Amino acid sequence: MPAAPAPEKRAAMEQKLGELIQRANLGVAAPITRAIENHELWTPPTPNQTLYHVWDFLKRSNFVQLLVRTGAAAAKKVYDDVVGRNMMAQMMVTDTTGKTAMLTGSSGPPVDFGSNAKEKVRSLNSV
Repeated sequence: MPAAPAPEKRAAMEQKLGELIQRANLGVAAPITRAIENHELWTPPTPNQTLYHVWDFLKRSNFVQLLVRTGAAAAKKVYDDVVGRNMMAQMMVTDTTGKTAMLTGSSGPPVDFGSNAKEKVRSLNSV
């Protein structure tokens, strides 16, 4: 039977995901703006399409991470899924070829997510 991820490891991943996206905390927006929302092309109500879709992908990863499942096997499955999503997020955030823009339906040049987001997504994958 696979071992469930340690609570410390899950907490570290949740924190690092939160550094990339703005998370709600008990219904109140986190007070610190996050790396993607700080990007110059993040201009509500219509942020850059690539930024929005990557942000949405990360929000979903965070949601999946928070799912409560019983049993070590289920916890391991959810954790492994989020680890895979985090690797995909790093590929999208660090992409310089334009593939992320094509994947997200953007018709412009590739978006440079900036050094802050790139650093945080690499940090997320070091957990």
